[in-house]
Amino acid sequence: MTRTLSEIFGWVKSKILSYFLIVAILLAGVWAQGEIKKIGEKENLLKTTEAEIQKIDEQLRKFRSGIDPLSRVYARAMQRQLDKEMERSEYKAANPFMTWVPFTEEWKHMRELDFEVALSAAAAVAAERAVGEKVRALSKAKEAQVALKAEYDKYLEWARKWKALLPTFWLAAAILGAAIATGIAIKVFLYFVIAPLASRRPPIRILPDANGTILSGLSPDAILDSGTVSAVSIPVVLNDDMELVIRPEYLQSTSFRAKKKTQWLLNTSFPYASLLSGMFLLTRVRSPEADKVVISATRDPLNEVGLIVLPDGSTFVCQPRALVGVIQAQARPIRITRHWRLGHLQSWLTLQLRFLVFHGPGQLIVSGCRGVRMERAEQGRLINQAATLGFSANIDYANTRCETFVSYWMGKEDLFNDLFTGGSGFYVYEEMPDYKRKSGIAGRGLEGLIDAGLKVFGI
Repeated sequence: MTRTLSEIFGWVKSKILSYFLIVAILLAGVWAQGEIKKIGEKENLLKTTEAEIQKIDEQLRKFRSGIDPLSRVYARAMQRQLDKEMERSEYKAANPFMTWVPFTEEWKHMRELDFEVALSAAAAVAAERAVGEKVRALSKAKEAQVALKAEYDKYLEWARKWKALLPTFWLAAAILGAAIATGIAIKVFLYFVIAPLASRRPPIRILPDANGTILSGLSPDAILDSGTVSAVSIPVVLNDDMELVIRPEYLQSTSFRAKKKTQWLLNTSFPYASLLSGMFLLTRVRSPEADKVVISATRDPLNEVGLIVLPDGSTFVCQPRALVGVIQAQARPIRITRHWRLGHLQSWLTLQLRFLVFHGPGQLIVSGCRGVRMERAEQGRLINQAATLGFSANIDYANTRCETFVSYWMGKEDLFNDLFTGGSGFYVYEEMPDYKRKSGIAGRGLEGLIDAGLKVFGI
């Protein structure tokens, strides 16, 4: 139960980035939708603020022009004060001496005028104070409204950009969702439509009359029915008439007498296959007498190397991606032939249109994750297609759909299993297919598409 939950969690973890992007875009879209609603509210508030500023400006204009009632009260108070002061000045000028004589009629009238001037001055001061307070209140209100308008303007300038980007958010979410849905739809189509068609097709036999005998380099004196044919390192004896052509990173040690030279391609007749499978810029080793050479995967701790011996006349279909080197006679290199199967529906359905066949005598050096195994085809053997490294050219080769859709959908299995029958030949596979290498058009996006393209050409 714990392992199942762990596997499900691992699958979810592998998909979480895609789903996270979808959720993030959807949330951004929802947020932007809310911002659009806020934009309408802010635009209404902005209009209200602008109207309030205009209203305040109109009130201030009325104050300055004296139209406002409070301004008119202030103006009348000031005019009354001026009138009383003028009346007092004229009365004092008309009675310059008697207004200073106490208890005279002139003096009493002068006191009355002084009192009326004081009252009018107090009224004018009060009206002026009221006007000043009103003006200050209006000025502060205007400042507040102007600041609020600036805030709304700044927000709307930013929000309108997001409003313009909202269709892009929804488009991106739709594209991403469609991409994921398309990937699932493709897998459903391949599993329930294409795979059953391919499984019902008759098997392919590349060279029906050829010799399919192959030997293990670990025990070359006997044909193995099954078993491991690889090791972390393999020592081979290189005779003076033989040569080793190998990828440099798999050459662990050689004799100091051995002569080494760069060989640009494994086979000049197959330049693209050599380049795309990594069999270029190879090291060719020859020795004037029998010497031991040690072969090992020096850069990958999980890889083991296996040695497949092809007797004279033997034929073997090999995946070039698994090949790391060959041991062959200097005078008689291993012959490679190409075999197209354009007329077989199975080849089109599984995208395997060309097969490369290696003809003995010679030895093929192959590598496999966690080791390489060789088994007899007998009455029918199934193997994960991603693990297949090669098979005898005289046995029947067919494809069957993997058992469960969920395991295929979650990436635990490839769409097809390879089925080998015939009994007189062998097939070779690696113990554990490299999880970084997913075959098929739905394997890893563009990289999976490239892998599918290489598979068409038997690479």
